[in-house]
Amino acid sequence: MKSEGKLDLVRSSVTRNVPVGGIADGVLLDEVSHEDTRQIGVLLPLKRAWESLGLSDFLASRGMPARRIHAAQACVFNRLVEPCSEHELPSWLQTVAMDELLNDTFGFYGKEIFYRAGDDLLEHSVELTRHLRAREENLFNLGNTIFLYDLTNSYFEGGCTENPKAKRSANSKEKRTDCPLLSVGLVLNAEGFPVVHKVFPGNTSDSKTILDIVSSLQRETGDTRRPTVVLDGGIATQANLKTLLENNYDYVVNGKRTTRQNFAEDFKRREAFQTVKGRDDKKPVFVKRIWGEGEVVLLCRSEDRKAKEDAIVSKTEERYLEALRKLAGRIEKKDGKLHLDSSGGRANVDRCIGKIASRYTRASKFYTVRYNEDQQLLSWTRDEDKYQEDASLHGCYHLRTSRKDLSNDEIWLIYIMLTRVETAFHLLKGELGLRPFYHWKEDRCDAHIWITVLAYHLLRWIEYSLKLAGVDCTYQEVRRLLQTHCYTTINLPCRNGRKYHVRRPGKPDERQKMIYSALGIDVSALPVRKVVVESSPAGEA
Repeated sequence: MKSEGKLDLVRSSVTRNVPVGGIADGVLLDEVSHEDTRQIGVLLPLKRAWESLGLSDFLASRGMPARRIHAAQACVFNRLVEPCSEHELPSWLQTVAMDELLNDTFGFYGKEIFYRAGDDLLEHSVELTRHLRAREENLFNLGNTIFLYDLTNSYFEGGCTENPKAKRSANSKEKRTDCPLLSVGLVLNAEGFPVVHKVFPGNTSDSKTILDIVSSLQRETGDTRRPTVVLDGGIATQANLKTLLENNYDYVVNGKRTTRQNFAEDFKRREAFQTVKGRDDKKPVFVKRIWGEGEVVLLCRSEDRKAKEDAIVSKTEERYLEALRKLAGRIEKKDGKLHLDSSGGRANVDRCIGKIASRYTRASKFYTVRYNEDQQLLSWTRDEDKYQEDASLHGCYHLRTSRKDLSNDEIWLIYIMLTRVETAFHLLKGELGLRPFYHWKEDRCDAHIWITVLAYHLLRWIEYSLKLAGVDCTYQEVRRLLQTHCYTTINLPCRNGRKYHVRRPGKPDERQKMIYSALGIDVSALPVRKVVVESSPAGEA
């Protein structure tokens, strides 16, 4: 105990690094603890992908200093672990072992360096796009002849007054017509790796982007073979298809649903359809080839799609009829807002009927709605012949292509690749934090998009590398499996007064080892740091 007026014989300590290894005798087991635990497992595949794609060497060759390259890695890695703004990056870095991973001290990084890193990445985006394309082709022997294109948009939080591309539009994918939008066009190759992307104003129509993308593709592709672009039906206007052909591109496109009625008689002759091969574990898809005007038309029937379309129409019809019944109830109760007894009463009812019909077009086209003004009565009937005729085409769709050399199965399989773009957009806007935009300036918004696309390059590298290694695993599953593998500092107090502080990664479990092995990650190479604190009487330190 301390005695008042006397010197307290406190003990000072000497801290020194010691070589890894050795034995600490007399450890006080009840006082062993650990602290500063941070995730490392989720970062290891990202670093492996980054290194394999040669990104650090590329950026260094463009004069980017090592500290800025590390900040760029933090920006991109964050999108794949826990997306946040540059403002929040310093606090996120306190939860992951980036210090050990890159042998740096991120605790001294302020938020401004992450904004600067984004600016640098955007400045070199054109060259970096070409570098990544060439690197991925060399690593995975990827082809150059199939390109998948689609367009999406996302919204801003805030006014975004300094970005001239931020425009409002009724065609918001998230139904956020109250916010300004930006549109992003993305081209993938057949294996789902990004080839080129372009940012458009938020009110840009899907059908008006193809020329810009084709010109970008022409700059990026060096293959002498004639490429094929796979498009969604909303983009494939006749003018766009003509543009593709004039620029030495072929196309595969989904015909619009509204035009499938033109092939109703062909769909009825089911004996001429053949089953698509290679779908043994799934419900069959049947296809039949016919000829259009200078192109091949492939008619397709799918049981899965039929069930889905039946459910959509049924649900839409249910909601449509419920809306009509509500309007009928308002009329019966003489809702004052309708002004039924005035000269404009009928016009008000007709306006309500039109709004309901436009909201549920898949159902309203089968119904005739009548309003008896004298009796103030609303009634409706369904055209059964028209309804059954439409239902007979559920699950039916058609593909169009300028490639006359392809087999039926090849045409169908190429078109199905377009789902990879849908998956990419889903990941970009959800998992990788593209949505929403918080930046105000145009270049900062473009950098935000570019960082997200870079993150998707790493994601595809991981998934494709696992596929080649025989591991069927999505990136989300990889992240979930590895998030429990952490770095921690273990504190070992001894009877002689020494304290050992050992900072090292945990031992991966068998599932984690499988992922690391498939990706060529050597966990044993991770740094281990040991510090010993020698306690000694005051004055001897």
